[in-house]
Amino acid sequence: MRIFRSLENLPKFVNPVVTVGSFDGVHLGHQQILEYVKAGAKKYEGESIVITFHPHPQQVLHPEQDFFLINTLEENIELIAAEEIDNLIVIPFTIAFSKLSFAHFLDFLTEKIGVKALVMGPNHNVGHNREGNCKTMQGICAKKGIEIILIPEFILSDNKVRSSKIREYIVNKDITKAEALLGHPWKKK
Repeated sequence: MRIFRSLENLPKFVNPVVTVGSFDGVHLGHQQILEYVKAGAKKYEGESIVITFHPHPQQVLHPEQDFFLINTLEENIELIAAEEIDNLIVIPFTIAFSKLSFAHFLDFLTEKIGVKALVMGPNHNVGHNREGNCKTMQGICAKKGIEIILIPEFILSDNKVRSSKIREYIVNKDITKAEALLGHPWKKK
């Protein structure tokens, strides 16, 4: 997997199929997203790309909150690499970056990456104030020739698999339940 830790000097990607998110924990829901990204890349005979952020947006936007990461960035990179993704772009997350509208972020995906398809879950939001969701992005993406691949939320034993739920289990010291949603062992910090 090629790793890019800047938006500068990105190569020309071939028919990229992209997903965007924090991917903290690279849990079963994330793993499902990555499967769709790889399938989309195969369909378009292109490359799979994951775009993530460092530091985590919560840490920048709400530093006063009691928030912790499930995994370090390096652990998440290892887990994403194990899923056989072609490229990982780590965007430095700043207050200035957080003010970027979803339309401008979509322009970035088009101009810098040449995105062919964008994989999104039902709770996926991008851009300032999380304004870019599946509904708001579908029309704009269609005009730009970008396919939106919308996937269902991953549910395991009536639990929506989300990083926030995993954090809750960790706080409550129910590591067995946390690991069930992660799909891999959790490394205690």
